[in-house]
Amino acid sequence: MFERMRNFNGENSYPESVGGGRFKVTAVRDLTTGHDSSRPDQRAVLPTSSSSQMITFTFSNGCVLTFRTSGTEPKIKYYSEMCATPDQGDWKALEVDLGELVACVVEELMQPSKNNLTPKAD
Repeated sequence: MFERMRNFNGENSYPESVGGGRFKVTAVRDLTTGHDSSRPDQRAVLPTSSSSQMITFTFSNGCVLTFRTSGTEPKIKYYSEMCATPDQGDWKALEVDLGELVACVVEELMQPSKNNLTPKAD
């Protein structure tokens, strides 16, 4: 799954968007390979480790979503957060936007059916 994210449209190419182009990726930090597209030298500042998987996507709507493998369990975790601008006061709309983005990312990048992934019970 992580190798597919790193080679989404060919060798060494991360996804540029999800949701049919609705959610555009503005930066990718891959702490497995040491890549960070937000930096002029394209190199991650945070510590890297080739023995663990961790990729963070930053989206144009302010969402940051990180995928990582667990170090102690056979599971893949993801964390999402949304930082609104001061003029964005419609919290419900932001929550809906974040939920839709997460659903697109899970389906398009994690591909749960294809990878036989089972979501955690709520």
